[in-house]
Amino acid sequence: MTGLALLAAACGGPRTTNDPAAQNVIEATSKGVPAKVAAGTCNDKPDFVPVYKEAKIISCTSGDVAVTGKRSGTVIYTDFAAPPAILAWSKEQAIASGLTPGIEDGKSFSAAEGDRRTLRVMAEPGTAVTNVTVNWGVRR
Repeated sequence: MTGLALLAAACGGPRTTNDPAAQNVIEATSKGVPAKVAAGTCNDKPDFVPVYKEAKIISCTSGDVAVTGKRSGTVIYTDFAAPPAILAWSKEQAIASGLTPGIEDGKSFSAAEGDRRTLRVMAEPGTAVTNVTVNWGVRR
């Protein structure tokens, strides 16, 4: 059934879901992006990448970057917690995972383990929710 919804949407049919991640897949496939690539999952997200407890995942993407020799990815989610709470918790998780904090500016922070593992978490207030973007990289 989901496949039919994706196919209908890819062919210009109406949106059949209220799920933002599914809508992103529908839109991407309508532009020729393979559904498997557009869907992305958090299944290959490394353990050191923090996602707040009540998060509503909007998008998870990852891929190999030939130039850097790393696998990198992005997780985008929303949560009802305030940005400072999400950033503080995420930083604690990063430190507990062996990462060393780097730059902080009140809206984001970075952490790394040399060039082996990198992390950046950004949190900004949105309409009734906090919008969070987490970028990560890990050497292959």
